Amino acid sequence: MVDSISDKSKNYHKKASTNISITLLLTFLFNIIVICGGLYTNSVAILSDSIHEVADTLCIFISWVLEKASLKNPDDKYTYGYQRLSLLSALITSFFVIGASIFVLYESFTRIFYIIKPDAKGMFIFGIIGIIFKGYSFYKVYNGQTYNEKAISLHLLGDLLEWVAILILSIILMFSDLVILDPIISLIIAIWLIYSLGKTSIESIRIFLQKVPDQYNLKEIKEKILKIDNVCEIINIHLWSLDGIALILTCKLKVKTTNKDDLIQIRNDISKISKEYDVIEETVEFIFN
Repeated sequence: MVDSISDKSKNYHKKASTNISITLLLTFLFNIIVICGGLYTNSVAILSDSIHEVADTLCIFISWVLEKASLKNPDDKYTYGYQRLSLLSALITSFFVIGASIFVLYESFTRIFYIIKPDAKGMFIFGIIGIIFKGYSFYKVYNGQTYNEKAISLHLLGDLLEWVAILILSIILMFSDLVILDPIISLIIAIWLIYSLGKTSIESIRIFLQKVPDQYNLKEIKEKILKIDNVCEIINIHLWSLDGIALILTCKLKVKTTNKDDLIQIRNDISKISKEYDVIEETVEFIFN
């Protein structure tokens, strides 16, 4: 059993929990503002955002709860710990937002054929408010190392871009009648969100399937192990991630010694290699030649 999650991973998850809690509070407050703004301005871009802002609040709340839970140490039921709850949260966030974005696509496409002129001055005011709220929320999570933060940051970046677009659109509408730009902007941003969060979802699923993380070269690790004295052959080796940060390494080695001190040395050498790759636990089995 893993005695505790690695200090590096634990610090990342603690920071993620704090950042997500701030984002949750800002999203809740902004949720109220957006609903009022959408009704006041009659903008499809703002109205669409008000719909998925409700989903945002619930989704980020779930992310915060799961991120907090991921800090729990391993026990007899979950011997590898709870870190994957953070990864699960990233998947929930991605699927939730993709679903909301598909709904926005439908609403925006409909409005292309049934255009209602929004209140440009109201859009301008709410655009500034939106940039402030979403900009700070994005700032709090964009450098996060957990997949949970990455999924939320992509979502918030999409929101931020939408509010920047709404601000620009409001200025254009003050001097022209290009009302069709309103639903077109929503279409573009919704498509971008579906694409970006789709990629994040695929990455998260790959971790669940225990794929070797892209940033690590298993061939390189094998070469280092084979250079250890008395190691003849690697029968099998597995490298996988708990949460996209902490790694688990297991390997079965054929060795040409039965000397206890030599075997201890091999084990120590593998531990040194493991530390280079953020491995929090390595399991080694010896097969005697």
